[in-house]
Amino acid sequence: SETETALELLETGISLFPDKEQLHFEYGLLLEKQGRQDEAIVAMEKVLELFPDHPEALNYIGYTWADRNMKLDTALKYIQKAVNLKPDNGFIRDSLGWVYYRLGRLEEARIELEKALELEPEDPSIHDHLGDVYTSLNNFDKARKAYDQALKLFTDADKKSEVEKKIRGLNGKTP
Repeated sequence: SETETALELLETGISLFPDKEQLHFEYGLLLEKQGRQDEAIVAMEKVLELFPDHPEALNYIGYTWADRNMKLDTALKYIQKAVNLKPDNGFIRDSLGWVYYRLGRLEEARIELEKALELEPEDPSIHDHLGDVYTSLNNFDKARKAYDQALKLFTDADKKSEVEKKIRGLNGKTP
């Protein structure tokens, strides 16, 4: 496959230029694309070893841990550092909101996800995350609106079906 070929090329590149953090980063992204998340994390950790201020690698690891609901304190540190490096990146702000949500810090999660949405209004994941936060805050009207937007914007059938379940879960809930 094309991905396998790309992985082989990056492996060759890494063996020739082991200190080029961007090669490790691209390698990690390709591994993730193949569903090899644990290996992707190792590649991203190598990026940080070479370049500790790599905002995308910090964000990648932090978000992955937050999404798996693990190492949340370290995930928060990584993502806060990434936000400090790139404060106007909506995807990194989304990660910060998501880790706050996982930590049960709902008001901070809401604030960060609303900022993320201002920066990336067309990103379905941000709408979905915001819907989860609004649901946890019992703000069901806003949750419904956020989920409706996510549903419109997601192209992946599995993601759409997850959001539809969340919308059904809100039925009958007010406000």
